[in-house]
Amino acid sequence: MATVLWTGFDELREALRNLPDHLAAEGGAIVNAATDAFMAEVEAAYPVGPTGNLKRGLRKLQKSSGRYGVIYQVKNVAKHAWIFENGSQTRRSRSGNPSPMPPGHIFVPAAIRHRGRMYRNLANMLEREGLLVTGVAA
Repeated sequence: MATVLWTGFDELREALRNLPDHLAAEGGAIVNAATDAFMAEVEAAYPVGPTGNLKRGLRKLQKSSGRYGVIYQVKNVAKHAWIFENGSQTRRSRSGNPSPMPPGHIFVPAAIRHRGRMYRNLANMLEREGLLVTGVAA
């Protein structure tokens, strides 16, 4: 089991909650842009299958929005999205041939990259306002 400890997140969250209105709007735009860029990268990387369901299954859900920020959730509702991302074990197909599905590893690595960029952009925004931001996530 792996453990991740990110110190300073509570302080960053508190600083974001106390932003002036113009920075709250800018922060929301940063989160929205990161979400859209993530979805565009994932959609472009997904293979074109016979149905197109993997690409069409991407959904951007706004979980909350208000004075203290915005939260988006991106998920893929295609029935085979999890299997595509994680792969499957070797099994026998109807033709009798072994047919393992290798993992795609597209969604999660892209999410990690875009989340890191988003955090850095939010930290840069706070620093422009004179706040000290240290230990920003990669």
